[in-house]
Amino acid sequence: MPDMFTKEKRSEIMAKIRGKDTKIEITLRKELRKSGIRGYRLRMKLPGRPDIAFPKYKVAVFCDGDFWHGYKFNDWKDRLPQYWLKKINGNMERDKENDLRLAKDGWLTIHFWEHELEKNVAQCIQKVYDVLTERGFKK
Repeated sequence: MPDMFTKEKRSEIMAKIRGKDTKIEITLRKELRKSGIRGYRLRMKLPGRPDIAFPKYKVAVFCDGDFWHGYKFNDWKDRLPQYWLKKINGNMERDKENDLRLAKDGWLTIHFWEHELEKNVAQCIQKVYDVLTERGFKK
C-alpha cells in the first residue's frame, strides 16, 4: 500500500513528532516532583536513552508511545504498509536489546505505555516509587 501523502507532506508531518519532552514525559516528571521523588536525570547516555534515569538506584524509566513501540501490535499490524511494519518491529527489537544491555549493567527498566500515563499517572508514580524503595530510596 503506497503512502497516501507526498514525500514532502509526509516529511512535514513526521517533523512535528517530538522525540523528547513529549506530553507524557512531562506529565510523568511533574508528578514525580509533586510526589517528592527527585534525583533523576533526563536522557542519560545509556542504552535506549531512558526518558528518566535514577543513576543512584540504577533504574531507567521509558515512556513508550503506543504506536511507535507497538502496543498490542499483533492486533493491528495487518493494516500497516510494509514501511511501518519494518519500523515498528525494529523499534520493538531495539527496545528488547536495550533492556538486556541495561540489565547486564545492573539497571532495572520500567516501561510505561502512553495510554497508561494518560489514564492513571498516579499508578505509574506508585510503581516508580515501589521499585526505587526496593533499591534503597527514601523520601
